[in-house]
Amino acid sequence: MDVVYVHSIPARRQGLASASLPAGHHVAPAHRDHDELQSAGEDDTPQHNHTTQLPQRHRQWSVTIAVNDNAAVPATITDPFFEAEYKEVFEHYLRDSDRPRWSAESMSMTLQERGGDGVSHLEDLIRKYGEELWSQLEQNLNFSPDATECQIYIVESAPAPGDNANGTSPGSGPGIHCLAWELLEAVHVTRMSKLRVTRISDVPLPQRPYHRPLPTLAAVQANPALNFHVLLVVARDFSRHGAERDPEPDLAQWPLMNARRKVHSRLLLEVVRPGSQEELAEHLEIRASQGVHFHLVHFDLHGRIKQDELGNEVPWLLFAKQNHVPRTHGYQVPQTHLAKAADIAAVLARYEIESVVLNACLSAYNRSGSATSLAHIFLQHGVCNVSAMWFFVHWQTVATYLDTFYDELLYHCKPFHIAAHQGREAIRQKPTSRTGREYQDFFLCVNYSRKIPTAHAIDPVTREPSPAPSARSAGSTTSNASGKSFMSGVWKQTTPRLADSFILGGEPVMRMQLHLLELEYKLMTFRVVYASDLRRPGSKLSSTIDQMAHMWLNTNLVDEVLYYKAKDFARSTLSRMFPGGVKHRDRRTRATNGGYLQLLFPRPVRALRQTLHVVTDVDGVVAPGYLADAGRNAQLELRRSMAQAGLRRFAERLHEDGHSYLLFLGSEDAQWWRTYLQHLQGEWWMHLPWSYTVHSRYIRDVRLPTEERKPKLGIQG
Repeated sequence: MDVVYVHSIPARRQGLASASLPAGHHVAPAHRDHDELQSAGEDDTPQHNHTTQLPQRHRQWSVTIAVNDNAAVPATITDPFFEAEYKEVFEHYLRDSDRPRWSAESMSMTLQERGGDGVSHLEDLIRKYGEELWSQLEQNLNFSPDATECQIYIVESAPAPGDNANGTSPGSGPGIHCLAWELLEAVHVTRMSKLRVTRISDVPLPQRPYHRPLPTLAAVQANPALNFHVLLVVARDFSRHGAERDPEPDLAQWPLMNARRKVHSRLLLEVVRPGSQEELAEHLEIRASQGVHFHLVHFDLHGRIKQDELGNEVPWLLFAKQNHVPRTHGYQVPQTHLAKAADIAAVLARYEIESVVLNACLSAYNRSGSATSLAHIFLQHGVCNVSAMWFFVHWQTVATYLDTFYDELLYHCKPFHIAAHQGREAIRQKPTSRTGREYQDFFLCVNYSRKIPTAHAIDPVTREPSPAPSARSAGSTTSNASGKSFMSGVWKQTTPRLADSFILGGEPVMRMQLHLLELEYKLMTFRVVYASDLRRPGSKLSSTIDQMAHMWLNTNLVDEVLYYKAKDFARSTLSRMFPGGVKHRDRRTRATNGGYLQLLFPRPVRALRQTLHVVTDVDGVVAPGYLADAGRNAQLELRRSMAQAGLRRFAERLHEDGHSYLLFLGSEDAQWWRTYLQHLQGEWWMHLPWSYTVHSRYIRDVRLPTEERKPKLGIQG
């Protein structure tokens, strides 16, 4: 395999005032807030407007090109497009592709007007773009006679001292990373069956205090005795609804959970819940104090490009909002919070995160300079590998890419840049279909590195798929040998049961949905949640909660799940036997945290929280109604009073200790919850998938459907 190095020369050393305008006339491009892009019309995309009307020129960059160990030769790379053509071609072709596109009406008006011929014309222009880039490289290349594959590194050097890297100063401009280099992978080249592209940002490594080196991702891949540590951050914008609603929150969680199922305990996968900026920092801090270092952090959330407090266009990430105060009435959706990318990068740098994956739109956007690129900012703060999105991207494209990327990275143990290439290749083989037409948008999934991989990583030896390590593996970080329960006030030993070690191993991976992410948000935020299926036939509330509990156990959210019936809280004798709580009817623990195997092997990491308490049959206990039998009514009223008192004490202790959760399973509406259980300081949640129509969650309280009051649009079975 031949290796090609395309190394750019910083703009100031080129002596160029601007790569696209005559000297002295460079004007910074104007970007629109991505929030506006989501709802605005055809002209509301990131633009490059110039106040001075001058003839357009193709941007140019001075580079050196080398093949293998041969001497580098100077060359000039010319942008195949005018700057205006990026809007006319790429933006129109990818118009609104970060939206779900549930219907043809949500497509760009431009594409609807042009029809199939217009889309084909844009695809021809994009194909010629890649061919033009390759022709400029090919005239400076001298391949080996027997080479059949080619790895291309696009190296962008750091600006010279005094240059402004954001492209807004007169002496600098966007670097060669603003070009769509990944289109080279689709160019047909004689004798070359495969082309791979990797972007290298040659930025200085930030200074860090010296300490013992941590195992790298490559070291874990090479040593089956070590474990992968992956942290996932998921957040969605619940204010979108109808045809514009967000995609399901399993774009990253589904492939990661499948990878975990393949490699078993070799992958330590955890999820930041809720997906807030504060919880991310706290999660990393807790694990660092326990000696756990994450090799990769994945951000499955939205990106924005908007002005900061100084008026500069910078990237932001949309997180869930923490410390949400519940309202006394009405339905509320989870709120969101924008965080500056540089602040998140500083958190990752503090805990020396090596690799980051972003499926946010515009997360690698740098048409005006690197200051708008999330990927570049993370690399500047010390992240070694970044996978991000070059422009607007469709959710199905992301799903296809991540499914292959994580399978190659974690199961087949391929280097980061090769796994990224395989992900793009999967999109080429299975293009995203929108409204019945396939779109070639594989080139949007780009990958960056801070340094050129070693020769072994460029052409790695084929490895066997990741085996499941023994429990004695060096990657199994020993932690607590006991758990803390608020019922006893002390850390308690887990009961050794052999079945606990295997009970969770064979269950299928569940698909996360928006309403289930909403449940996680409410449970993590308020700690007490009443989950209702509104008596809908076939809702399968209990089985859904069982699957969620299985996932929470496998991702170390809780150490155990305890099941009760509401009437158990009315038994005063049990309260004396179990101070501060009641006796549970059933119990599930983490697969690696129970059974007799714990007596032989060290435990994995400690769970982030202690217990999830699940209470069933609550409706008939706290609101029994009235019968014709006065004696029976008195018994039910006594049980109701005692159960309410027991639940109140239970919830108060749970809120006070702050390390467990309480989940009720019932069938009543929000008004019933406010009447009978809101004094427990929790929230009501509805087990109902979000439809593609305008959802009633936004316009009124959701109540039980009756014959006199039919459900409005959006309440679907």
